Amino acid sequence: MTTLLSTRRRRSVPLAIGLLALCTATACNDFLSAENPGAVEEPSVNNPAYAGLIANGPIYGFQLAYTDMSYWNAQFTDELYNRATFVEEGQIDRRELFSDMTYINAFIYAPMQRARFLGEDASRRLKTILGDTASRDLRIARALAYEGYSYIALGETMCTTPINVGKPKTTPEMMSDAIVRFQEAITTAQAARTFLAAQVPANVNAVAAADSVLNFARVGAARAALNRNDRPQAIAFASLVPADFVFRAFYSDNTTGQRNRVFERLTLSSNAFLQNTPFLAMAGDPRVPRITTPASRANTPLSPPSFSTFNNTPAGADFAPIMSMRLASGLEAQYVIAEAQGPTSATLAFVNLRRAAGLQAPVSLTGNELMAELRDQRSRDFYLDGHRLGDLRRYKEYYGVDLFPKGPYPGSTSGQVYNETVTCWPLPTNEINGNPNVGG
Repeated sequence: MTTLLSTRRRRSVPLAIGLLALCTATACNDFLSAENPGAVEEPSVNNPAYAGLIANGPIYGFQLAYTDMSYWNAQFTDELYNRATFVEEGQIDRRELFSDMTYINAFIYAPMQRARFLGEDASRRLKTILGDTASRDLRIARALAYEGYSYIALGETMCTTPINVGKPKTTPEMMSDAIVRFQEAITTAQAARTFLAAQVPANVNAVAAADSVLNFARVGAARAALNRNDRPQAIAFASLVPADFVFRAFYSDNTTGQRNRVFERLTLSSNAFLQNTPFLAMAGDPRVPRITTPASRANTPLSPPSFSTFNNTPAGADFAPIMSMRLASGLEAQYVIAEAQGPTSATLAFVNLRRAAGLQAPVSLTGNELMAELRDQRSRDFYLDGHRLGDLRRYKEYYGVDLFPKGPYPGSTSGQVYNETVTCWPLPTNEINGNPNVGG
């Protein structure tokens, strides 16, 4: 029987360092230094000396998984058009998906399930280690927040998601579970902030760290609430997030596994481009930059706004091996509020602010046309950063707006078409075979 790494415990628990993504536009330096990574044998894993390593596991696991999920979901949706020669990549682009495809488990399902498990395991073990102080420990809040984001990523991506060999959960169920984790993260982070602010002298950097985790969880909760069409709850969470808040994932070129997949696939090679996507028509918007020469690389995307290499010019700038990617932000919170509130005057004002960011003239729209423009601006602001599949599924499910690619597959000489019935990823074969609650 084949089992998922993410749903089985091993005799040693790998715990690797991750870099905490920070924060607001101010106060972000060295307030969360991390220890060297290593492996802790399971009998010793509840030793308080390993608390720092345990706390770093969810960061590493999520950052590693999310970059792959973001890239392949970009190809699955309308953000990228495949031009590689690998058979499964063309199938992903056309949404011809089968459970026995190697890419599903290797790049999407197993890594994110592992990230989810690392968050769950870290919060549980740290509560045991820390005892009475657990309710105000920022490391636990952070682990819970990453766990919540793992639920979001799986829920937005997979058609259904079993947890720990359980019965598969629907997307709304995954979002509800995510909110539970975010709410606990928020409560814990708030308690941590209160405790840290009361110290004499107060540690300003530590308080900023608490604020960062607190708002990271709020944005996640707002995103999850919107994905289950609970608009009042989405607004309630999003309204508390400062406009300048940003939380990032960090990547390097130390090993292939630490690279951002977008950098690897678009800068080191040219495996996909903007041709045959709606983003090709967005030339001139600095948020959707692309290579113009040489011809062999024309229309290969350059860095959009969520990447630290973004230079906010129509000419754009390359992705780089050492860079960060925005995971959550005050900007996203504003988009959540606008979508949840609908076509109001405040939504129009926000849309025109975002059009200005794209060097576009203001508009005077109402009703469905205004919401369509909001969706268009959102696609530009969050290009290639992992939001698009969840967005397209939400638009279709709750608003009856289907923006998935459809019809004949561009460039095909054999009558290939997009599979319009597929809007999510199926479970991989090893989960189907190894989980008695899934069945064949």
